[in-house]
Amino acid sequence: MSELLGHFHFLRPLWLLALVPAALIGWLLWRQLDPLRGYRTNIAPHLLAHLVIKAGKTSLLRPEVVLLCVLPLSILALAGPSWRQEPSPFAEDQAAAVMVLKIAPSMQASDLQPSRLERAQHKLHDWLALRPGARVGLIAYSGSAHLVMPLTRDSRIVEQMAQALDPSVMPVQGDVLADALKLAQQQLERTGVPGSIVVMTDSIAASQLSALAGYRQAGGPPVQVLAMVGSRQAAAANGLDTGARSLDASLELVTVDDSDVRRLAARATTNVAVAKADTPEARWRDEGYALVPLLVLVALLWARRGWSIRWQQSPEGNS
Repeated sequence: MSELLGHFHFLRPLWLLALVPAALIGWLLWRQLDPLRGYRTNIAPHLLAHLVIKAGKTSLLRPEVVLLCVLPLSILALAGPSWRQEPSPFAEDQAAAVMVLKIAPSMQASDLQPSRLERAQHKLHDWLALRPGARVGLIAYSGSAHLVMPLTRDSRIVEQMAQALDPSVMPVQGDVLADALKLAQQQLERTGVPGSIVVMTDSIAASQLSALAGYRQAGGPPVQVLAMVGSRQAAAANGLDTGARSLDASLELVTVDDSDVRRLAARATTNVAVAKADTPEARWRDEGYALVPLLVLVALLWARRGWSIRWQQSPEGNS
């Protein structure tokens, strides 16, 4: 609660000045609610009390009373009360992702048809189809990490570059996933907006675990791992479970359809939205809209039969 009060403010505070004329209008209406107002100036109070016949309790559901409630609520809604931030509406358009693809002889295994590498290339195609127009970069790694394509909105060229990759183009064989992640992080930092990293690999070497834990502790961009193997047992045997835990990354097992890529894309969007809430691009959420349904319900009272007639027949008119 104290944190909420610390962030509470109005997005359009000048509207609060309208409370001054609203208070004046309220005072005038409140005077009209007194049916004896016209007699009080001419009859002594101790005599007036004996001349009045007390009627039943007056209903508060009257146009004047409703207006007294609606005016300040409307002004508060227009002033835009706010106490929490939300991502920019353009966050998803600006979100970037770097695809990190392992290019090693083991990726040519055919337990995934036609091969692990070709299946990864197909998954990259599915990812690009789910996020048209988003900025995507591509990094290949084995015993060394290399930037294949910097962040671009041209998904066609990213896919073409990925299709041309095979183990023969890598100068050194091995596993330097931590280096690939650092290279991906550099690409994301150059965009100036948060992003995410998706790793497509069939194994994570035990020698990388310490460096991967260091990457996580340093607060690098969120990572997701798509396991290019055929079973959970194979993922555990190839160090994918342990590597994902070191990175605090989600681990997704490859599927025959695009459900794996859809889950990855959904988590990536969520991660970016959370990260953007802490950036200068985030905006304060206008909570004044929450009062609109209440104001609409109150406005419906003016559709009641006889409501406008009762407005004309005010207590002052009867006095």
